Amino acid sequence: MGLWEPMTGTLFSGDAIYDGLLPDELANSVIPDYIHTMKRLREMPVTMVHGGHEASFGRDRLVEIADDYLAWRDR
Repeated sequence: MGLWEPMTGTLFSGDAIYDGLLPDELANSVIPDYIHTMKRLREMPVTMVHGGHEASFGRDRLVEIADDYLAWRDR
């Protein structure tokens, strides 16, 4: 679950996206849902991400993480 604050462009993303190894291969993970989420997050007008782990980051890093993940899953 995440929290989106559109007035400031702030996303509290929980485990959906953060600057670290994503837990998409756990027993209860659904890879197609992760792919869909990455595509959605990439298109949102996010300016700051506060993930459930690691340091916060801005839009450029969000796009980089999402693009890297999608490219990796597309192999």
